[in-house]
Amino acid sequence: MDHRVIGVVGASGGLGVSSLAVAVAARAARRLGATACVDGDVGTGGLDVTACLEHLPGLRWPDLVGARGAMDGAALLRALPAEGALRVLAGRGLDPGAAVVQASIDALSELCAVVVVDLGRDTALAGRCTEVVVVGGVSARHLADCSVTVPRVIDSGTTGRLVLRAGRRDAVLAEEVAAHLDLPLVAVLGDEPHLGADADRGRMPGARPSSKLTRVADRLLLEPDDSDLAAVS
Repeated sequence: MDHRVIGVVGASGGLGVSSLAVAVAARAARRLGATACVDGDVGTGGLDVTACLEHLPGLRWPDLVGARGAMDGAALLRALPAEGALRVLAGRGLDPGAAVVQASIDALSELCAVVVVDLGRDTALAGRCTEVVVVGGVSARHLADCSVTVPRVIDSGTTGRLVLRAGRRDAVLAEEVAAHLDLPLVAVLGDEPHLGADADRGRMPGARPSSKLTRVADRLLLEPDDSDLAAVS
């Protein structure tokens, strides 16, 4: 489990990628200690809002504009907004540059058992990850988007896995979709009705032990080749 960098990328917009990334990081922090959740979509940002840490002081990406060379991982980790063992490096609309982002992820991954990178819809950082979770929908348009995103993940040389978002009324043959995309299926994730209310109360994704989102996050923390890995809903 040491020094994993788990990227989470959405094949389409609006699939809850940030919530899933935060949930995975929150569950990793509970199990393993120091964990970082990094906003890979630095041009828009707001991952600290998803994690309900936006009110806390600490570094965001704009504070690292102008940084050069290798990063001091311990100093960076200490400077980030924190909730227990979880630290979040979030965007604020100002991109510090690809070199700074890559150096920060590398530095954090040397210290943290798990770094989770919210890639948004961009696979540019996929090669920095030890594994990438592709989140896809099940409509015709969503599947078309998956058919574009998945090859980019595979071409990055990292390990890819699949989470499908589907509502109760969706007729989904999840295993067939996964076979067509040539990715192992981790879970079919339905709607999470408590997310909005939890956010209003300052409760981050992954804090509700019995929720579907938490169960999927726990499943994603299994090693990709774990023999117990199976789709859950």
